[in-house]
Amino acid sequence: MAILELVQPRPDWMGALGVALTRPPGVPERRGGEDPWNTEAAQPARPRRISDDLAWFRQALDDPPSAGLKPLDDTASVAAWDCGDRDLTDRLSRLDDRGILDAAGFMLHDPDMALL
Repeated sequence: MAILELVQPRPDWMGALGVALTRPPGVPERRGGEDPWNTEAAQPARPRRISDDLAWFRQALDDPPSAGLKPLDDTASVAAWDCGDRDLTDRLSRLDDRGILDAAGFMLHDPDMALL
C-alpha cells in the first residue's frame, strides 16, 4: 500500500511547476527540430510529458476520490491518502523520481518500490 503525504501546510504548485519545466541534467531537447505549424509533416507520437502528470496531480487533489486517492484519517500529517492502485502509484512515482512531489511539499511512501 503506497501512501501520499502532504508534509507542508499547503502544496507549493509554483515550485513543482518550476521543477517540472526544468530539463534534467544530460537530457537533450527532444523537440528542437520539429515544426509545430507544419500540419502536413508526420509528427511522431509524443510520450507523456511530466508537466501533464503534474496537471493531473493537481486536479487529482481537487477531487481525490475520483482520482483513486482515499483520504487517511487519524494521522499526524497535514494530509495523507492511500494510493492502492498500481497505475496511480506508477504515475506518482514518476513525479517523485523527478523531484516534483518534493518541490510541491509531498512525500510518497511506497514499500513495494523499496524492495526493487
